[in-house]
Amino acid sequence: MPLSRETVFRLLHTRVLGGNLQFLDSCDSTNQVALDMAKEGAPEGLVVVSEVQTAGRGRQRRLWHSPPGQNLYFSILLRPQCPQARLPQLAVVAALALHQALRKVAPELNIGLKWPNDLWLNGHKLSGILCECPPQSGERCAIVVGIGLNVNARREDFPLELQATATSLAIAAGHDFDRETVLAEALNAFDKLYNNWLNSNDLELFIPVWEKADILRGRTITVLRPTDQLEGTVLGITSTGMLRLEVPAQGEVVVSAGDVHLKLDDQ
Repeated sequence: MPLSRETVFRLLHTRVLGGNLQFLDSCDSTNQVALDMAKEGAPEGLVVVSEVQTAGRGRQRRLWHSPPGQNLYFSILLRPQCPQARLPQLAVVAALALHQALRKVAPELNIGLKWPNDLWLNGHKLSGILCECPPQSGERCAIVVGIGLNVNARREDFPLELQATATSLAIAAGHDFDRETVLAEALNAFDKLYNNWLNSNDLELFIPVWEKADILRGRTITVLRPTDQLEGTVLGITSTGMLRLEVPAQGEVVVSAGDVHLKLDDQ
């Protein structure tokens, strides 16, 4: 069944998100639609949702598999009054909000957080988050937070190259989920955490919650960066959302960005 805008709107209890809900049958990328609307002056709280994406994208310029009618693909436009340097922290806030929402709709599932902003389940990727900023005009910054969440996709719905690494709520739970409820709960949770973040100076208050679901903490990983790679033991995250890594012969190293690799059988 197609998503119902009216049903989602009725389930919202938000202050910022969802005042402008745009539901599309198809688009290239919800992030691109939201970025284009941001350039045209769309207000904070815009949410763009699409049944299918023809060119959905994730981090590292990867394509995001977006079959129709099964999952959730949505982007949120935010215009926080804060230094632009703080904007990357919103990836962590978004991941925490999505995790909180899924704990409510699927409490039986042991969903974990993988830095910088992925949700993982049973050693497989469940969701990805991509934050992008439109060209700045004026002093107030803007950011689009895009979320792809595998809700009701079956294993055979994924391309062969993803079947060993991707999962969905339905695969793990053995039953389908109401997508309107999942979307509304995600927006409700994000709205609350976003407000808390605006009223703080950093992520310090969020770190204990992150640590409870962190699948990397205490494990040895490899981080691929544009110019090098690091291998070390994850200590956690900083108050600005960076990864703390204990690297042999170097001590603690703080990583701002990179592609994290951890063996699937070590999840």
